[in-house]
Amino acid sequence: MVKPDDGEIVWIEYPEGRHLRAKFDSASDTFAPFGEHPIAASAIANWSREEHEDYDISDDPQEGIKGNLTRD
Repeated sequence: MVKPDDGEIVWIEYPEGRHLRAKFDSASDTFAPFGEHPIAASAIANWSREEHEDYDISDDPQEGIKGNLTRD
């Protein structure tokens, strides 16, 4: 997975589908959501610099089937 810059604040998608704002720490390879314990980068489903309520950041634009948040 390509990772954000050290100290960058991004949106992460946790495997349960939760979307959280978090700060990336390259030294420990973790994402630190505000008010929660750091999460290992390997445990994150995906991350994005932008978040939209109608867009699932785990969606692959090359894949024909989209995630639940993008279905009509």
